[in-house]
Formats: sequence, C-alpha cells, structure tokens
Amino acid sequence: MNHKKRITKVRDFIDKRRLSAIIIKNPSNIFYLTGLLDIEGILIIDGKEMTFFVPALYYNEATDLASFKIEMVIYKRDAFIKFLKQYKRIGFIDTEITFSGHNALSRENIIVPLPDFIKDIRKVKEAPEIKNIERALKVNRRVFKDIREFIENGEKETVVAGRIHYLIRKYGGRKEAFEPIIASGVASSYPHHTNRDIKIVKGKPVVVDAGVDYNGYKSDLTRTFLPGYPEKRLKDMYKILEDVQRKVLDFIQGGMVGGEIHRYAAGLLKKRGMDRYFVHGLGHGVGIDVHELPVLAPGSKDIIEKGCVFTVEPGIYLPGVGGVRLEDMVLLT
Repeated sequence: MNHKKRITKVRDFIDKRRLSAIIIKNPSNIFYLTGLLDIEGILIIDGKEMTFFVPALYYNEATDLASFKIEMVIYKRDAFIKFLKQYKRIGFIDTEITFSGHNALSRENIIVPLPDFIKDIRKVKEAPEIKNIERALKVNRRVFKDIREFIENGEKETVVAGRIHYLIRKYGGRKEAFEPIIASGVASSYPHHTNRDIKIVKGKPVVVDAGVDYNGYKSDLTRTFLPGYPEKRLKDMYKILEDVQRKVLDFIQGGMVGGEIHRYAAGLLKKRGMDRYFVHGLGHGVGIDVHELPVLAPGSKDIIEKGCVFTVEPGIYLPGVGGVRLEDMVLLT
C-alpha cells in the first residue's frame, strides 16, 4: 500500500484549505493512512510530521506495527490539548468529533469542520486494495457454496450464521465483514433482518447476506436460496431480479452517477410492476468499510470511476410473503 502517497494527498488538501494540521479519528481512515488496523487513537497530520495519540493499551502494538515514521504518544487529555496549541488552524472531519469534543477543542484553538474528504480519496482503489477485496470475495463465494446443505437440511437461522462465522476463518478470512443476515420465510421480506432461533422451512425463501474481512478489506454478497418446492411467484421474482441485475451490469459505464444507475434499475422493476417492493438503494462502495463510496441510490451524485468497487443488489420484498435479493460486487475497469 502506498501510504506516503495517500498522506501527500491529505497534506495537499489541508494546504489548500490553509490549515496547520488535521485531526483524524475514524479507525478506517487511520488504517488507510497508516496501515495500523483496528488501533484506536487520534492521528494528527501537519505539513511535515504525523503524530498518533493512542491509549496506553495500544501503544506497544502501534509502535511495533508502524511501517514508517509516526510519532507515537500515549494519550493524556492535558498533553493532547497542549500539543494542539502549536497550530493556528486545525481541521477535523465533522462526522468524527462529538459536540462536546468540539466545544473542548474550540476553547483553545481555531478548529475548522471538514467533510470526510478521505472517503472521497478511498473511493478509487489501488491495485493492492483490489487484490485484498478479491481474496475476501473468493472466501465469500466458497462460504456460500458450503452453507447450501445447512439451508437444505432446515437448520436454524442462528446455526447457519454460526457456520458462516466458522467457515470464513477456516478459509482464510480475518473475520466477518458484518454480522451475517439469515432471513427465512416471511422474514426474507425484511432487508435487515435479525437472525432468530427458528428452523428454515422448505418451500420458503432464505435470503443470506454475508461478507468477509481479508486483511482489513471487505466483501459483501447476498444469495437467495429457494429450498424444496417454492411457489411460482417466488421463482418469478428470482428470475426478474436476475434479469434486472444482468441489464444493470451491462448499463453501467464510467462517468455515470450513482443516482442514474439506481433510477435505471428501478425503471426496469417498474416495467414488471415490482418497483414499489424495491425499498433500498441499488448498491454501495465496498473497501475498508462494507459501506463506502460510491453510493448507488436515489439522488446520489457519486461519479463511478475506473477503480471503483461497488455492489449491485436489486431486491423485491413482498409483505407477508417473503423477499428475494441478489447482490454481487463490481470492479469498474
């Protein structure tokens, strides 16, 4: 990973904003800039130096794992406030600091709220990032292949979820990207269902949404299983979504915006009388976080560029009946 190039982009940004330094707290952004995974702290970047204030319990780990020069300091509030006094104008990402934190900092410094511009930088993936995502995706697909028998055998939703946890690690994933969703029967019509201690019933749809974390990078796939002999309308819904997803993948081109792609998918579903049962965005970027830029949803102006990795996940959710969702990942080349 080219961390120095990424840091240069951050320094260019703060220089254009005439800032002395920037405060970064989001662990995903810290990992992107330093390679330090799952280490909490406060990263300060100025024109020449990087200083990472970390709790004492992370200090040795952060010091040992840093692959380039970062000044490590055990976080103590008074020392942190004193350290910031050297800067005239300090930027911070507005979603990373609480109201009380803002008030505390603004007593001593001129602080400037900023949009999360690092997420914008992260939108286009570098080759090593793509490789990690591909490895996560490879594990993800293997896991889905293996869980089919558990679904066919009518295991409980919670048991299938537990099996996914195990298989991700067995096949080389670091952990799950998020808690797997196993939505069976009527619950398959709930897009973000919470797993229950109930058995899967043949003839009813089972929506499984699961992702893998590989070296800090994520995958995200959804498959809908139709065990036994499901009713015709469920099979028809599945075929509709296969057709919609295929046409959307053919439609996508570089330079389009996320809202345009979502609108195209919704239009295809409208022709089949199913658009009102499509209740979420068509997709989202995937990388260090399972949800990042670009967003494919109504009103999104995110531009789809070469190197973007994102999902395409049309779904149909019939209240009282069940749902079907198909989710795959796309790399724009």
